[in-house]
Amino acid sequence: MPKTPMTREEVEVTRARILDTALDIIIEEGFNNLSIRKIASRLDVSATTIYTYYTNKDELNLMIRIRGFQKLHDLLVQGSAGYEDIEDRLKAMVRGYVEFGLAYPSYYDIMFNLHTPKYLDYVGTEIEPVAYNEKQNALKCLALFMEPVRAYLPGKGKARDEFALYQVVRFWSDLHGTVTLYNSRLFHEVLDDVEAFIEKRTGNLIEDLTMMKKRVDAGESLY
Repeated sequence: MPKTPMTREEVEVTRARILDTALDIIIEEGFNNLSIRKIASRLDVSATTIYTYYTNKDELNLMIRIRGFQKLHDLLVQGSAGYEDIEDRLKAMVRGYVEFGLAYPSYYDIMFNLHTPKYLDYVGTEIEPVAYNEKQNALKCLALFMEPVRAYLPGKGKARDEFALYQVVRFWSDLHGTVTLYNSRLFHEVLDDVEAFIEKRTGNLIEDLTMMKKRVDAGESLY
């Protein structure tokens, strides 16, 4: 008797299980040690079954990253929804970024820390379209921060846009350091109250953003 075809929901559940298993292996052993056979062994299926859903480990890497950036984007959008004030939106997104990093450390590592191939590594290969999709998902997250920062700044043009990008990347580097040191547990080695530090440091970053707005409102030329 022919096997009943899987429903769309069942297919998505299977694809998700494969991605979760691949993510675990990358975190535990590194991307170079990821293989379709290892995934199949952990899931107790054949390698052929994995190939039914994904072409190779590079596609798995990119799909994990896409999934992570989608999770981050959704969290940022949901957290900032309903805030009309620019500063309130920025505050919500800064806290949302930290929340994502602490709640999904494995995704955060593969997205921002681990040495895994990224878009530029796939340019000119057959998988470049998937890599481009991954990059666009990442840039959507960046754009959520760029929009309110641009709204802070008067005028238009290349100088303003370059200044806005610099500010966003600068704040991102601070946020990234905070999340990474927390997840690596290095903070826990030197601080008695890590959670209080995270809260205070996040507040400091938000204050830096609002200070820039005050400088603009005071008529200072920033770029």
